[in-house]
Amino acid sequence: VGEKAMQAAACGTRGVSLELGGKSPIIVLDDADVEEAADWVMAGIYFNAGQICSATSRLLVHEAIADELHAALASRIDALVLGDPLDAATQMGPMTSARQRDTVLSYLNVAREEGLTALRDGTHRSLPGKGYFVAPTLYTDVPVASRLWREEIFGPVLCSRRVADEAEAIRLANDCDFGLVATVVSGDARRAQQLGRRLRAGVVWYNSEQLPLVQASWGGFKRSGIGRELGPWGLAGYLEVKHIIGPVLD
Repeated sequence: VGEKAMQAAACGTRGVSLELGGKSPIIVLDDADVEEAADWVMAGIYFNAGQICSATSRLLVHEAIADELHAALASRIDALVLGDPLDAATQMGPMTSARQRDTVLSYLNVAREEGLTALRDGTHRSLPGKGYFVAPTLYTDVPVASRLWREEIFGPVLCSRRVADEAEAIRLANDCDFGLVATVVSGDARRAQQLGRRLRAGVVWYNSEQLPLVQASWGGFKRSGIGRELGPWGLAGYLEVKHIIGPVLD
């Protein structure tokens, strides 16, 4: 869609600013508090049923705590209340349309074809009878060549991989066509912040939930788009620079 918008804007040489989504990583380091990390992982992918551009849909977790984190996530997924988004008790609602539900389900079919391991999916729970629901899904040890690892699904589907160290986590996080956001979770805030500087993403949170700030910029690198929204950078997109040059006037 973004490419088509750019093509349309070429006639008349019109400027464009495009925020095109992503396939964002959340990195959980070996010194992280597992329960706290699990809460942030859940919020990053199952909020709004994964239908957010900044969904952290790729989990890179240190192998030393991977089993413990996966167990904590499975427990939280089982406890998620699915239902009418207008009901205050609901924690995850449906897809916005039948078409989007079918798109997400097509990826789950690909996962079966690829032989991915589902720690949680539609076989682990019943779904509400009304609404275009997809079960909150978690795949573990997903190969980097998998379509589910590389393509934006825009649904409640989390793909996880174990990493041995920071270097592997950074390499896999940056090995992506997109670069919108990322999250880093560590018991050492300074360590998390320093790792965040090495990630190719427009916004990086560390030890935090996803809180876009209106005074900061919003936008990403690579196929996540061009230009920035919010803050002075967003306003600058509506301006053109002009110089008047000549001798000094008395």
